[in-house]
Amino acid sequence: MTLTLPIFRSSALLQRPCIAFATLLLAGCASIPQLGPKPVPLAPAQIAAERSLAPTADAVWPGEGWWSGYGDPQLDALIEEGLRQSPDVAAADARFRRAGALARQSGAALLPRVDVKGQVQEQKQSLNLGYPPAFQAFLPRGWNDGGQIAVDLGFDLDVWGRNRAGLAAATSEQRAAALDARQARLMLAVAITSAYVDLDRLHAERDIRARQLASAEQSQQLLAQRRANGLETRGGVATSVAQLSSSRAALNQAEEAIALRRNQIAALIGAGPDRGLAISRPTLAPAAARGLPEGVTTDLVGRRPDIVAARERVEAAGSRIKVARADFFPAIRLSALLGYQSLGLEQLVNKNSQFGQVGPAVSLPIFHGGELRGRYRSARADYDAAVANYDSIVLAAYRETADAVTTARMAAQRLAEAQAGLAASQDAFDVVTARYKGGLATYLEALQVEDRLLQARLMLSANQTALRNSDLALIRALGGGTPSAQAANLKDMFHG
Repeated sequence: MTLTLPIFRSSALLQRPCIAFATLLLAGCASIPQLGPKPVPLAPAQIAAERSLAPTADAVWPGEGWWSGYGDPQLDALIEEGLRQSPDVAAADARFRRAGALARQSGAALLPRVDVKGQVQEQKQSLNLGYPPAFQAFLPRGWNDGGQIAVDLGFDLDVWGRNRAGLAAATSEQRAAALDARQARLMLAVAITSAYVDLDRLHAERDIRARQLASAEQSQQLLAQRRANGLETRGGVATSVAQLSSSRAALNQAEEAIALRRNQIAALIGAGPDRGLAISRPTLAPAAARGLPEGVTTDLVGRRPDIVAARERVEAAGSRIKVARADFFPAIRLSALLGYQSLGLEQLVNKNSQFGQVGPAVSLPIFHGGELRGRYRSARADYDAAVANYDSIVLAAYRETADAVTTARMAAQRLAEAQAGLAASQDAFDVVTARYKGGLATYLEALQVEDRLLQARLMLSANQTALRNSDLALIRALGGGTPSAQAANLKDMFHG
């Protein structure tokens, strides 16, 4: 039950009972549940990561347009195109605009509300409503026009800060939505780059498969000649034919994978599959490991959009607790209604047609059947969940960063080993080819060495891609180009 008391001017004799009655009502307001201390979000100092995330000399944070570091103008154009027309980015932008509209709506509660009302009507007075005969002579007969025009003003004093807390919650949600939009752009740029890096690998694999097919064709022709001259067995020729068919199938699979990856990139940038046909072979810079910048163990939480958005939602949930708490206290509103009303439109704008009412009103919550307590407990539970979600995202960010660093280090080592293995495999292939042509090695021996050379080439390409992907993972883990101004503004929020 909520009791609303209009307060009018009164004599001193009436003021004292009113004050006493209001005091009793205040004492009888619903009590606020005691839910214990609120959880505190994880601070960077609580996360042990100094050894795993040791900084690298001269390393810097990823900047805006970090993808340009891969040295491929086509990649730059694809990402810019995707950021302009991707449906996912458009949806994130729309959510941000909606959050801004809700924040504006919440801010309106802090301002006076003014409405102008007008009414024109035809009305007929009933003479059978119990009026004494002596008064019926003064009642209007038949249908009569009338009207009203008034200005209605209302203002919530917000004594307990309910509306201010609501605005703070909406503003935090708006900032979180802006960060969600930035996170969507980061994820899109990473996804396009990852698919593009894999497209580069597939082109390299296609080259290897094409070289394998050319070698198989030459071997099959050579073995056919040797068979005609009685220098090769029927089994050797059959083996060469089988190897030729296998090489053709492998090349076909590589070409299919390239077409599928082009389709994927076209979809990521918000275009149809025909756009993928125009994507040429990538020209990426050589793969290289990225180092960790200074301050990563403390500044990471202020640079990742998803972490900062989660923190904003913690702040929003905290503000909503204040909103629910304010509901336990009296609400004081000022209202005024001033205007003209008359029976007969010709008298509407006349000083004798003026009417009005002005004064404050107090709304006191007494009994709501557990509604207020339930709303307060719900707000507190939402806050606890927001803190837990924030902590989970922070811990995942540190893990993702450590994983990316570890993968990059191991991928660099594997790449060096793959380069050495390819050189050795090439030497072995050159030797066995010369021996085979001289009749000192069998075709099966030459085929086995060639297969090892093929695997070495594929391994080299795979490790180059793995190193690039680890670099992408680290860029994503570090926040992917958070503007320095934003990072500076957020530093106080997390470490102040």
